[in-house]
Amino acid sequence: MNIDAINTFLLLSETGNFSRVAEKSNLTQSTVSARIRVLEETLNVKLFDRSSSGVVLTEAGQKFYKYAAAMRQNWQQGRQEMARSASPKQTIGLGLHMTMWRRFMPAWLLWMESNHPRFGLHVEADYSERLVDYISQGVLDLAITHMPTGLPGLVVEPFMEDGLVMVSRRAIDFAACNPKNYIFIDWSYGYREEHQEKLPEFASATINIGYGAMALDYLRASDCYAYMPQAYVAEDLAVGRLHVVQDAPVLNRPSYLVHSKHPNHPEALAAAIAGLRASQASVTSHKPRDTAM
Repeated sequence: MNIDAINTFLLLSETGNFSRVAEKSNLTQSTVSARIRVLEETLNVKLFDRSSSGVVLTEAGQKFYKYAAAMRQNWQQGRQEMARSASPKQTIGLGLHMTMWRRFMPAWLLWMESNHPRFGLHVEADYSERLVDYISQGVLDLAITHMPTGLPGLVVEPFMEDGLVMVSRRAIDFAACNPKNYIFIDWSYGYREEHQEKLPEFASATINIGYGAMALDYLRASDCYAYMPQAYVAEDLAVGRLHVVQDAPVLNRPSYLVHSKHPNHPEALAAAIAGLRASQASVTSHKPRDTAM
């Protein structure tokens, strides 16, 4: 299937207008129409309903959209990977869970540039499931995830424990915390069960936020409280923008290193892991002391 046709389909889905697609793509309107027609004939479905005001996706078009978006993303990733393969430098690909990049960037990049300048560096931030897929597909060499299990052919080894503390904009005691003002953040694997065990009364929180950075912004502006990785809020704690809730239990979220059992470049993998451990040690040694703990 032609990637140009996929790109045209996605752009038309977003704009709903053939002439705008033609203008943005530097194509004639007849070329845009021909690409959509060929795509519909190939799939044997009608993708758009047409009217005088523009076009909208049909039910079949809506179903196809997610596959088209995935195809475009895979194509772009493939092109990037081929470009890296053509580079004279051997590239190391590292994946970090979305909540871990602050801890290891830019420290890992600086360490690698200083100790192994011959390697090219590629970093991706995503969620655990996608990172494991990237390792399995060979897009990345190494990842830090929160998944305790992997896929056949992969090595999953414990890396570190993330200490999560309950924090609030106000200095308060845990006994004074009302579950109605609690924000539940789903920190994923290894966290949900411990949370349920140690804080059953907070399991039915009225506010549930799935992205840590969004929850952090809300915590800074409200009188709510939530669990955050201590390293993630170290600066807020140091300047008094947030406070650790006194006597609240500390929760843990383990993280794991994931890589192939048979890496193409064992030396590069070993260098990347050494850099992560050095970055981890650096962050730990400079972590501000929390007097409220």
